[in-house]
Amino acid sequence: MEKQKLTKEMRLSGKKVVDSLFTTGESFFVYPFKIVYLKDIEQNDASVRLLVTVSRRNFKNATDRNTIKRRCKECWRKNVSTLIFRLREKSDVLNVGLIYTGKNIETSMVLEDKIKRIIERLLEKNEMDK
Repeated sequence: MEKQKLTKEMRLSGKKVVDSLFTTGESFFVYPFKIVYLKDIEQNDASVRLLVTVSRRNFKNATDRNTIKRRCKECWRKNVSTLIFRLREKSDVLNVGLIYTGKNIETSMVLEDKIKRIIERLLEKNEMDK
């Protein structure tokens, strides 16, 4: 089994890539997340790249924002292996933006449940795009 790591290659960064994700990407909503995703043409080492954002408007303290981001990344890391496996079969690359829209800090168990649902929806959307 592959090691479950969230490597640097799996993090989405770069102004052009992020701008294209938010301008041309498709989105759906699973409370407390808005998910924006886009199939990428550019081939790289990672089949899924993730961006997590938390609004300063909802969480004034940076420690709260960082806590939420850390929990989200951890839940993503533990559950994304099925999505990676399916994308590698097709040799697709998927850029995903998780925007935390909730007003309260959710527990890790709640976030993990929501992220599992998000990954299932991404798998469904990817299967329909054949």
